[in-house]
Amino acid sequence: MKYKILVTAPPILPKIENYKKIFDENNAQIFTPDFKVIESLSAEQLIRLLKDVDGILCGDDEINIDVLRSANKLKVISKWGTGIDSIDTESAKNLGIKVMRVKNIFSDPVSDTVLAYILIFCRKIFQKNQIVKSNEWKKTESFTLKEKTLGIIGLGHIGMSLAKKAIGLGMQVYGNDIVEKKYESQLLKIVNLDYLLKNSDFISLHTDLNKTTYHLIGKDQLSIMKKDSIIINTSRGAVINQIELENALSENKIGGAALDVFEEEPLPKNSKLKKFENVLLSPHNSNASVEVFNKVDIRSINNIFDSLEKT
Repeated sequence: MKYKILVTAPPILPKIENYKKIFDENNAQIFTPDFKVIESLSAEQLIRLLKDVDGILCGDDEINIDVLRSANKLKVISKWGTGIDSIDTESAKNLGIKVMRVKNIFSDPVSDTVLAYILIFCRKIFQKNQIVKSNEWKKTESFTLKEKTLGIIGLGHIGMSLAKKAIGLGMQVYGNDIVEKKYESQLLKIVNLDYLLKNSDFISLHTDLNKTTYHLIGKDQLSIMKKDSIIINTSRGAVINQIELENALSENKIGGAALDVFEEEPLPKNSKLKKFENVLLSPHNSNASVEVFNKVDIRSINNIFDSLEKT
């Protein structure tokens, strides 16, 4: 075989053999870790696996300068998905290693997930279910989407997809983005961050993780939110200071949260977040879609071989 390709991305690992024909046609051999990958690989784990590897199809693995220097033949890093904040892209560039990703593909599944969270809280779905299962029969106060305001922080493809859907369902929508842009809908009102936090019933985060957005939401930001507001994070865990969020929830300073991402993944078994009845948790899976995942599989594989052909 001409190429040795390491595959570590959890979504594609269980079905990687389905794509063996593509690898064979490109004269490439598939290698996978000899242990179960739960979420991502550490730098230490990668260093042991990357010897003589030409390309890696990775998830949110810790690809730092030490990993890159240890990979003696590495030519391309293909990220399964969009976010590349776990990759030292500058060092990769300096070492002549291409970093590829699949851009702007998760807009629909992620925005659908956020709307599902909003509906669950507005319509009190879980509470009503629990009432009946507890052999009670009492009514709960609920709200329509038209009664609520949504604040979206980060107006990229996912943020704008969510805005359009929420506006279509009758919600008032505020938006905030570090980059000034022109937006199609007159119904999306661009406001500063403090105004958004103070006036939104639901706040949904859709930013990249970088020096500017690390702990973007902390004690000060949580303290000015409405007492019954819900914060939703499907972007990156470290955009929220998780300790300060736990404190705000414990002190009933906000109404609740829906979290798909965390500062440490998988979420530790003893995490305080698991004890709150007003917090919804999911395992970094808001982008799930059978159709979309299949497209990401193909594009991330093609990114490897397109890059290798050019080296």
